[in-house]
Amino acid sequence: MSTDSPVRDLPRPSRAETVAKRIEARIAEDALPNGHRLGTRDSLRREFDVAAATFNEAVRLLTARGTVSVRPGVKGGIFVATPPPLVRLGRKMLELSGDSVPVSDCLVMRDALEPLLAREAMRHRTEADIADLRRLAGEMAAAEAESGVGYLAANWALHRRLAEITPNKILQHTYVSLLEFVETRLRGVTSDEPAARHVDGPAVHRELVEAIAAGDPGRLDAAAAAHSRLTAARGGDA
Repeated sequence: MSTDSPVRDLPRPSRAETVAKRIEARIAEDALPNGHRLGTRDSLRREFDVAAATFNEAVRLLTARGTVSVRPGVKGGIFVATPPPLVRLGRKMLELSGDSVPVSDCLVMRDALEPLLAREAMRHRTEADIADLRRLAGEMAAAEAESGVGYLAANWALHRRLAEITPNKILQHTYVSLLEFVETRLRGVTSDEPAARHVDGPAVHRELVEAIAAGDPGRLDAAAAAHSRLTAARGGDA
């Protein structure tokens, strides 16, 4: 693979993403209706034989996508949910486009939405949101030192969590649909070259998170600009 290619160090799915995809496949293959009870959190965790933290992350991903809902109580558990119309529309548009949609076009749109997403995150963030973002930024820093593959997986997890903060569902679902499309198209592609380092990435994303936490528009603009330069330099995988 040429060193000019923007597709490099591409992550295979995390264990949580793998579990989420298996649950989605079961729902689709069995044509399970809205409201169908898949099981309890604990029974499904044992079935997929993963740690509680891994399964909880899978449930978070599925809940964010509108694929499942979680109900408390004795008769509660995890149930099939019908994704919101905007989610279904976004997915259908990309599915119908098929190979005619270049990944590069999706990256351009994703990058254009990210400054707006950051401003929305600053306006609506909670203490819990900031704690999650700081944790994910820390995971990016740890992954950068070990694996380019792990770094990109942590990177995408951070951006997905940013999207969850905004109450603007059009923005949220458009961005997440683009992100998931890029992940799906790039997943499984391997490189013949050594893993590239993302030396500046952790610091840039950490500053982006801290600017959101501080609620400082000027600082956020500077952090978003640094992130845009990083993305351009990395060909979209920063």
